[in-house]
Amino acid sequence: MQTVGQRVDRGGHVAYKARQTLRRTILGNMLRRAREAADVEVKTVVQATGMSQPVVYRQEDGIAPVPVEKIPALAELYEVTDPETIAKWTKWAEISATKGPWGPYGNSLGPSFEDYADVESLAREIRAFEPVVIHGLLQTKAYSEEAIRASDTAITGPRPPAEGGVETDRMKLREARKTILDRVEPAPPRLWVILGEAAVLTPPSVTNKTAHPDQVRHLLDQGEMAATIQVLPMETGLHTGLAGSFSLLTLDDNIDMIFREGYHGDGSFSDDPDRVRSYRARYEQLISQALSPAETRRYLHGLLKKLGS
Repeated sequence: MQTVGQRVDRGGHVAYKARQTLRRTILGNMLRRAREAADVEVKTVVQATGMSQPVVYRQEDGIAPVPVEKIPALAELYEVTDPETIAKWTKWAEISATKGPWGPYGNSLGPSFEDYADVESLAREIRAFEPVVIHGLLQTKAYSEEAIRASDTAITGPRPPAEGGVETDRMKLREARKTILDRVEPAPPRLWVILGEAAVLTPPSVTNKTAHPDQVRHLLDQGEMAATIQVLPMETGLHTGLAGSFSLLTLDDNIDMIFREGYHGDGSFSDDPDRVRSYRARYEQLISQALSPAETRRYLHGLLKKLGS
């Protein structure tokens, strides 16, 4: 049985205060698949590397980092001779030994918020479907404030803006995330977002009358400079995104991941190739059902007129 602060790995060993990180999980999955493909047992890895069995399990589960100096021995043991693969393992061993820029917010926001922001910052391509809210990278500050306040289910009823704590940290993280679209090195990710029409039509605030038109104008600006944006009209009817929002993230070395956001703000990742292919097919179908980028711009300009702006 697990208790707070503990984690039980696949070997049945308790790792106190351990937590999976996506950086470590990416490498761990590579190494586990290579070991299984080579039909090598964990006890053989222990004998060849001098690492303990619990450590090997925790590395493959993304809980413990893999020392860079162990990569050559693992490659030899798994009969991996391709220089590009070995270089990829080495690079991810270096990456997984470091923390992302979002660490200061992790304790109050929970691991999935921190992990998503981290993978987002590492991605070279992001494809996202958001049926009811504007994607976080495309939100104005005012929209983000209202969205975070609305999703904070820990406190109910009307309340003043938070002076600190989770809500403030979420806002800081949201604003920090947006900076990846303006960075120079590495190049910003290619961002493609499909928004449900409900996301575009829903005003972020009933009191701040400028928040809605400001958000629509921001989408037009971002569509020119930083993203490909499509709106999925309600008149399209039922579609392949009925299960809710999701993101497809492509990292260097052609690493593909899916993120599904949960109801309570948590979420789950998967790099299973079959699931990635399934969600890519769903996304392609959504692209074909949505307004084209040019049609979306005309739609947004028309909405601005209706909003009196």
